[in-house]
Amino acid sequence: MSPLLPALLPDQLYPANAAYMGRTNLFETRMLGYHELQLDIATSVLMGIINGRAAIRHEAAAGPEILDLFSRAGIKVDEEIHLYQTEAEARACADRLAKTGHQFFWPYPLPAGYYPESAHLVSPDLYRRLNAKQNIAQLVSQEHLANQQVMSHEMLAAYEPTSAICLKAAGDAATGFGYAVFPCLDRAAFVKARAWFQERQNDIPAILIEEWIDVDRCWCVGLAISETQTICYGGAEQMFSTPGKQSGSIVDSNFSFPDEGASLAVKVGEAARKLGFRGIAGLDIGRSADGRFILFDPNFRIASSSSQLLFHPAASLRSGLAVSQSFQVTPVGDFKHVAQKLHGPIDEGWFMPTRFFNVAKHTLSNGKHMVSGFVMGADREAASHAWKKLQEMLIS
Repeated sequence: MSPLLPALLPDQLYPANAAYMGRTNLFETRMLGYHELQLDIATSVLMGIINGRAAIRHEAAAGPEILDLFSRAGIKVDEEIHLYQTEAEARACADRLAKTGHQFFWPYPLPAGYYPESAHLVSPDLYRRLNAKQNIAQLVSQEHLANQQVMSHEMLAAYEPTSAICLKAAGDAATGFGYAVFPCLDRAAFVKARAWFQERQNDIPAILIEEWIDVDRCWCVGLAISETQTICYGGAEQMFSTPGKQSGSIVDSNFSFPDEGASLAVKVGEAARKLGFRGIAGLDIGRSADGRFILFDPNFRIASSSSQLLFHPAASLRSGLAVSQSFQVTPVGDFKHVAQKLHGPIDEGWFMPTRFFNVAKHTLSNGKHMVSGFVMGADREAASHAWKKLQEMLIS
């Protein structure tokens, strides 16, 4: 298989002394709905993208059986990989790297007090400030925002909306996956969402109430923010199972992310760069019915679509297929047999892997492996057909 190279070089994403350390704890991920197994699954991101950097990964995410699949797809994984089995081993790896001058980057903050400030590529305080949804107006002008207000739990208890809104968790806890986001298009949805927030008053200090804006498309926009510049490397169109709940991403070579949206994303990225943010980021940007580009959520962290966006151009060129659709399933059985089922789709060029997790190597195994990547198709319908075909192959 010919090499499959990401759209940006590692030096454009992270400095040479950066190290990926994604293993945090349940307190830091309390607004994500995480369980213990997911803390280790989080170490599987950006394979083949951060070559030349150090990475601390659970052995279930980067064993030889997994590296072989990336190699088969033409993806070179040339990292300084530090494998661990337990949380204590992960921290020991990080301690060694911190002592040699490495700086950690992560999707969600590491436990407070574990490492000195100098061991972080981005200050945890800055991360929290940039990702706090109530601070979004500090990054962009009001014309690119929905109308918002922050309420206490007491204020929310007495509030009655007069139009469609969206409730979001305010505060500085890490959020994602739409876990703490609730579209309220009618009163019944609002009452249910209000009760959810009231039950979590200890973790959520306030609630952001946001005007609901109908959009014709919404993207997760990829940014690479370095010492000297912000690069927008495209937008992955978000697919939704229900309003506000994302179910996947599509990248279409025949429909590039609009320049106006890219300009907005770079402007936001530059504001963050001047404050000290470095690395990969994602922004949720939608286009309203009147053509405005609206920034809905700042995600100054690795996004679920980051790898798809970075590998899509090369995968499309190599396969001759214009559209990619994100893919993730949790097959059961021997991982060797799962891998064998992937050989054909990989060799034929219509499946590109981005993440794996072999739960046979994890003590909290629930019997379900993780296979993530994206499928290719000549158009969106063909990509959807490929998604269903691969799902049937893996779960049969």
